[in-house]
Amino acid sequence: MTLDIYTPFQLYSVMFDPRITISTSQWLDRFFPNRFLSTQEEIAFSQISGQRRIAPFMVPNAPGKPIYRREGETLKSFRPAYTKPKDAVRPTEMMALQPGELARRVGLMTPEARYNAEVVKIATFHRNAIQRLWDYMAAKVLLDGTLTINYYGDNGIATNSVTLDFGRDAGHTITLTGGSRWGDVGVSIFGNIQSWIDTMANADFGGSATDLILGSSAAVPFLADDEITLKMDNNFTNTTGVDINRGLIRTDPMNPFTYLGTLGTGLRVWRYAGPGSKFQNDDGSFTNIMDPRDALLISPSVDGIQAFGAILDGAANLQVYDIFVKMWDQEDPSARFIMSQSAPLMIPQNPNCTFRARVVA
Repeated sequence: MTLDIYTPFQLYSVMFDPRITISTSQWLDRFFPNRFLSTQEEIAFSQISGQRRIAPFMVPNAPGKPIYRREGETLKSFRPAYTKPKDAVRPTEMMALQPGELARRVGLMTPEARYNAEVVKIATFHRNAIQRLWDYMAAKVLLDGTLTINYYGDNGIATNSVTLDFGRDAGHTITLTGGSRWGDVGVSIFGNIQSWIDTMANADFGGSATDLILGSSAAVPFLADDEITLKMDNNFTNTTGVDINRGLIRTDPMNPFTYLGTLGTGLRVWRYAGPGSKFQNDDGSFTNIMDPRDALLISPSVDGIQAFGAILDGAANLQVYDIFVKMWDQEDPSARFIMSQSAPLMIPQNPNCTFRARVVA
């Protein structure tokens, strides 16, 4: 089309990178199937310790021996995090042509239509950002067994920092040192993984690992290891029923989880990399959600819960929502404010059903 706003020119195409809309919800979708809404400021859950005592041998003509023990119960409570992004739309900003109108990708709009469209865009932007925060929280509690929350006050100034510890055994977070790292001479990657699986299975409230997630750097020595190559099934069946052995790994820009194959019986192996494995900072830079040097074992028995506490806002009547959106008008100077609030907490009910190792330098 020909445009003549200032000087004649033609629009050939619209450049759009679909990766900017990528979802990182795989952590939530896979490992946090449960959802809990609470009207309280703190969320509690209990663990009942099981017992597997064996009856002792006793002399038949001697008095019996008491062996019954009442089950113990541990009560844990956590205060959810809180987020409340707030942005404004001002009438003066809606007088000029907006992106899309300038290049005639969309029809010219009235100032009122631009104003209303901007309100919807801000609310959508808030929701997407908050949902990415949920997924980041889910990933961090699975990776670390803890979650550090850095609170910010007015003008983005840091106020305080709180670390929630979900009680994962200290031995479920390890760092391999020089000479014992993956790729070092004499190191059995298969043996490492087997011992970590056993540690998970034998831990209090542990479970059987079903997924091994490898950072991009950790995947390199893993895939180059001869023992792994011999024991991992990486055959895939396509829609025609033909088995295909895949060689090079093609990173999907829209999905950070790439399936590598099965190791043993039922242990799915994934490579975690690509644009969807990062979150964007305020300054435009990117930070990895999972350290590329790490390997993470997970059992579905971690039984993750997407928990949400009360919205501390009178307009919400202290009710619980996953996201509560409110709008109000300011008279002078004129502006409409949109604020979205959420009190999320991603809880691994059984944190010992995860195991993280830093396997390369």
